[in-house]
Amino acid sequence: MTKEEILNAIATVEDICARNRMGCSENWYNVYYALKHTFTSDELKAMTEEELNHLVRLGDAIAEGLY
Repeated sequence: MTKEEILNAIATVEDICARNRMGCSENWYNVYYALKHTFTSDELKAMTEEELNHLVRLGDAIAEGLY
């Protein structure tokens, strides 16, 4: 994905109200939600396209492992 596509996905991610069995928000399984709530907008904009793609890949792998 391009940097612009990733930043747009982060900016437009929607919250869901679902909770897992332990009561934790299901939102955290969404990599774009996690990035939005972990880094500031300025930090994300300062990252390169490669860095953002690596974070998306890492977040997807973590979400898959936890789910």
